Amino acid sequence: MKKKLTIALFFFITLSFSQDFSVTKSSIFKDKKKNSYLSFALEADNGGIVTIREYRKGMFQKLKGYYIQCFDSKLKLIKEIDYEVKDKRIENAFLKDGTLHLIEIESKKKEDKIAINVSSASLKSLSFSTKKLLSFSEDNIKQYFGVVLFPFFINNGFNQIDGNHMGEIVFSENKKFFAINFDFKSKEKETHKIFVYNDNFEKIYDKLIVKDIKDKLFEYNSFEVDDLDGTTYFLGKAYENNSNKTKKKGKVNYHYELNRIDKDGEKNISFKTANKFVESLYLVKNENKLACVGFYGNEKEHKINGVCLFDLNANTLEKNFSKFNDFSSEFLNDKYGNKEGRKKRKKDKGIKNIDFKSVDIMDNDDIVINAEEFYITTHTMTGANGSMSTRTVYHYNDIMAMRLEKNGNLKWARNINKAQTGTLTSSFTTLSINGSTHFFINCSDKIKKLSADRISFKQTSSKKSNLYVISIDENGDFTYKKLVDDKDSKVYYKVRNGIANSEKQSVFLLGEKKKNGQILKLELK
Repeated sequence: MKKKLTIALFFFITLSFSQDFSVTKSSIFKDKKKNSYLSFALEADNGGIVTIREYRKGMFQKLKGYYIQCFDSKLKLIKEIDYEVKDKRIENAFLKDGTLHLIEIESKKKEDKIAINVSSASLKSLSFSTKKLLSFSEDNIKQYFGVVLFPFFINNGFNQIDGNHMGEIVFSENKKFFAINFDFKSKEKETHKIFVYNDNFEKIYDKLIVKDIKDKLFEYNSFEVDDLDGTTYFLGKAYENNSNKTKKKGKVNYHYELNRIDKDGEKNISFKTANKFVESLYLVKNENKLACVGFYGNEKEHKINGVCLFDLNANTLEKNFSKFNDFSSEFLNDKYGNKEGRKKRKKDKGIKNIDFKSVDIMDNDDIVINAEEFYITTHTMTGANGSMSTRTVYHYNDIMAMRLEKNGNLKWARNINKAQTGTLTSSFTTLSINGSTHFFINCSDKIKKLSADRISFKQTSSKKSNLYVISIDENGDFTYKKLVDDKDSKVYYKVRNGIANSEKQSVFLLGEKKKNGQILKLELK
């Protein structure tokens, strides 16, 4: 008998707080291939919408192409194409003056070359022309990097990729600038090269970043691009004592480094705390604030006890202040609940496996952090004839939300208990706007009221995918509402891959079942 999973939410039910979302659905469309994923959802100034969905094929699920669809503001399909690719991928996309621009990275195996291209098309025709931005080959690598850092083309060059940052492209918030980040493997020194362009594809500057640390001892984190002039901020984690162990003799064996790069030069700062294990950091910036926020443990690495913030001067990188906030009693009661749970809380001495989902700076410069308790387990089973099989299970457990005031103090922290497995209907998409945070999840209609004003949601299947929104207001109070009933839908919604647009106050989800597809737009009224 299958064991039922439950999602337990702990909050005061405050129906007066409920915010309404309009729900707009496209017509059902038929895909030639199954299993597509929403990569981009772009909204034009005239209300038109462009969605780009990647699809994969074969045993190893190799990227084969993208469905590009143009809709009007009511999600009526106007035009669509199947954009097939070979040895290239779309890294980012944007709309400008009725033109769709795709920024792509391409591996030209026969020519031993890696290229960054821009493919552009009018929304009326979707007929693309391509322009080369950058091209690396064994012959010209010194021109770009100043020195030959490595034998570049081994196994088509992609063995030189460090993580997923070979040609990573990040836009500024206003889409006026974008940076291309190359993170290459080099045994002796951590080496990056960034190229910054404006939205007319004119190069503003490029910079080589070389850190005097072995590549294996540095973990690149992320970077942000400034709206004003394309200045970039580059964050990473550097291990010490020639060891990538997180602890040495019971002490923290790493620090974080932040670089500020513009056309005139480079500045950097490092920060570390001797008695706090900062598990992870996330870089955020707006016109008023530059900050690194994250989770930390008091006693041991990989056990998380609270949320921290380093507030920095965006020009000088001088530290304005840092704050460490232990998780509140309210948060821990949300998570562990009853007396038996409090015993577990005492035994655990912290939380593990927290992944960032989003970090948002609100209009008043408060910071909202949304995260999920995610981990993977493998199970090996032996059959009656002695054969062995291994099964991998993806666990998407508790949702965690925290709000830090602009001075770094913890305003509130809440935990939404859930236990989900599999990837079809698990996890959530989040949108933080107007002082509130909204989580879009799939769940069953069988909502059960518990004691102490608590409720529980049951795990749903793709056949009974009800779409709900859970909202947290600026004071940390919850409410919930059903947006789509499974009886009214021929698809389930992939909330793990939703696209949120805080500027337009909207969220896009892909609905899918077999070869049936549908685009769903949710917009705050």
